[in-house]
Amino acid sequence: MVPELFPASNLSDFAGRVLQAAGVDEQESRVVADNLVTANLRGIDSHGITRLPIYVERLEAGLIAPRTEVERVRQAPGTCVLDAHNGWGAVAGLAGMREAIARARQVGTGVTVVRHSNHFGIAAYYAQEALAAGMIGVAMTNASANMSPWGGRQPYFGTNPICVAVPAGKERPVIYDGATSVVAIGKLVLAAKKGEQIPPTWAADQSGQPTTDPLVAVAAGNLLPMGGYKGYGFALIVDVLSGILAGAAFGPHVSNLRRLDAPQNVGHFFAALDIAAFTDPAEFRGEMERLVREIKDSRRALGSEQIYLPGEIEWEFEERRRREGVPVSPEVLAELRQVGEHYKVALE
Repeated sequence: MVPELFPASNLSDFAGRVLQAAGVDEQESRVVADNLVTANLRGIDSHGITRLPIYVERLEAGLIAPRTEVERVRQAPGTCVLDAHNGWGAVAGLAGMREAIARARQVGTGVTVVRHSNHFGIAAYYAQEALAAGMIGVAMTNASANMSPWGGRQPYFGTNPICVAVPAGKERPVIYDGATSVVAIGKLVLAAKKGEQIPPTWAADQSGQPTTDPLVAVAAGNLLPMGGYKGYGFALIVDVLSGILAGAAFGPHVSNLRRLDAPQNVGHFFAALDIAAFTDPAEFRGEMERLVREIKDSRRALGSEQIYLPGEIEWEFEERRRREGVPVSPEVLAELRQVGEHYKVALE
């Protein structure tokens, strides 16, 4: 069936009103809604509006606080530890990155870690905050276990994404944002909802063997790491920086997003680098422009129409979807309308 197109503003308004009807603070509702729809705009539908129903379920189960009380529990000139007290990941994430930016303005670099948080959506949502300040932004988070250590078959790590956003002068910013697994678990869930098969490189079954059945993959909860042992290594490091360093849960101790049995205690890591503390900002921007142009103008492989920079495809998605609308599959739309009916909020 053909997806239905919705203006991004309609989806944000719908998500915000549902969250408010469920008891979430108005301002925080807008942040969470914007976070979700930003993912859709950038083409990352697995982290978009499809997550609203499970967010509301966790809220109703008392596993997410309706109001996020972010507390500084440890700090130094260039570092800060925040406790989100089981609040919204999107709200705690913005607080974390903004703390990092403020400290970078003072001492050149700022690092913030967050404990007792929840699923925070796409990492680029936070790393891009640093761009507006003319800085380089880094965002990482751990997540509930759905990826085995290299050579194992028992899920231990989450998808544990890494994002780095770099301003590039007159060119679009370079934004690398990727899970340490081949794909995020949300892509398996979407494929299962649509009744589609998945590539054998995405996930394994309970015996650790690749599978093309998303239902088997979701049941096993066993994604494959990107680049084999390299992705496994990156996932481990993200868990150290986001989980252990922050005093949050790590590995399989992060509660599963879709199991309504315990708070998640997700950990996040944010860093901001003030370019002026390292080099002349104008010179940096000029060199970044040169880097982008040289890559774009380099010889293409046979059959390749163009060379993309990290984040460029997402920029194109966003431009097109702002113009044409955000596609919502019939399966996801049915779930959203069900949530809307429960809270007497219409999706138009």
